[in-house]
Amino acid sequence: MRLPTALLLLLCLSGLAAEPRKNVLLLVSDDCGTRMGTYGGPAITPNIDALAREGVRFDRAYCQYALCNPSRTSFLTGLRPDTTGVYDNAKEFRKVIPDIVTMPQMFKNNGYTVGRIGKLYHYGVPKEIGTNGLDDPQSWEQVWNPRGRDCDDEDKIFSIGVGAGTGADKAKGKAGQVLVGTGNYGGTLSWLAAEGTDAEQTDGKIAAQAISFLQEKRSKPFFLAVGFFRPHTPYVSPKRYFEKYPKDQVELVPDPTADRASKPQVALSNTSAYGQAGLSGVDELHGRPVRPRARGAQEAGPRQEYARYLHQRPRL
Repeated sequence: MRLPTALLLLLCLSGLAAEPRKNVLLLVSDDCGTRMGTYGGPAITPNIDALAREGVRFDRAYCQYALCNPSRTSFLTGLRPDTTGVYDNAKEFRKVIPDIVTMPQMFKNNGYTVGRIGKLYHYGVPKEIGTNGLDDPQSWEQVWNPRGRDCDDEDKIFSIGVGAGTGADKAKGKAGQVLVGTGNYGGTLSWLAAEGTDAEQTDGKIAAQAISFLQEKRSKPFFLAVGFFRPHTPYVSPKRYFEKYPKDQVELVPDPTADRASKPQVALSNTSAYGQAGLSGVDELHGRPVRPRARGAQEAGPRQEYARYLHQRPRL
């Protein structure tokens, strides 16, 4: 017996409608690049590597703009920077496109519990850690802004001077000079092999809050966005992550003949270990919220809802 095509289609659609909507866990790290192990990079990142093996790894994914606020605004709205009008780290996109529906807002409008922990939209790092930064309140129902000992240890952070000449700004120092506690960290090469544990750091508190959220029982599906601040400079991580990268064993990028002659001394410092230590630290924290079975949470499955979101976006 053959069923009519229309009836067959109706049965298929009914089956799809009855399927429970998936929970979505979005993990974002600042300034990771492609140094992870899954891309063949030097950083030790077993948890991120495991996620890549179990899911889809993109090999041609590019930053929308070489600056934090324009890039994050673009990826959370689905619009290019020349559409959002955001080209710097100060502009609020709602002043240009007030009625845009962001990705988390789309989930909220469709019956999801929507929350943010840490950095999703732009923050000034490290000064705005623990605040809302340049957040978009319309995107969320619940927000958490953890603040850890990395903020209290800022007077211990090392940085490389970027100033020039004898009259250089004290906070910036002379080019190549190693400084301590300048307070000028967000746009400079800065680091600290910190005392204490992951749990005391801002990102450790973010991971703990994410685990707490995932353990809660709720009647609605959720979209939870978890934004880690590292490995954005300053590279602050517990000492054990720095110990994974002895400086005498870290290889620099090959030096083409005479290439260094035109470069400032600060660009030639062997500081690769600092960024890699920060990446290993945040990798450990990535592994904690994504072990749902051990905590009784439902397995996250973002592809179906996000694919629907992308299809709803206008062509740009």
